[in-house]
Amino acid sequence: MDKLKKTAMWTGIVVIGLCGVVLLGGGKIVSGTLMVTTAFLMVLPYGPRKLPRWLGVALLCAVFALVVWNISTTELPDPSLGMVACGDEISDLYSPTGIEFVDQVMYIFSGFLAQAAPS
Repeated sequence: MDKLKKTAMWTGIVVIGLCGVVLLGGGKIVSGTLMVTTAFLMVLPYGPRKLPRWLGVALLCAVFALVVWNISTTELPDPSLGMVACGDEISDLYSPTGIEFVDQVMYIFSGFLAQAAPS
């Protein structure tokens, strides 16, 4: 059981860090920095705890709430204009689904892929 807990913990840390990198590449600097910092703080060695576990969980939930709020402030391109933006690499990868939050996440991810693509 201990091995399963450690594997789950390290998987969560890696996923949080990778999400932070995607957010940084997609232009959400504050959210990406929060996620990467959270991943680094989770890696710190465990010694005598100065904070109760419930406080750590509450702080983690607060970070995720800030990230979700920051993602929800992403402005999507106007669908009535179509995909006419000149030189907009994001528009080639982004297609709206109708669910606003999912569209915002996909738009950020498309921005990350546009930044990561070789020129």
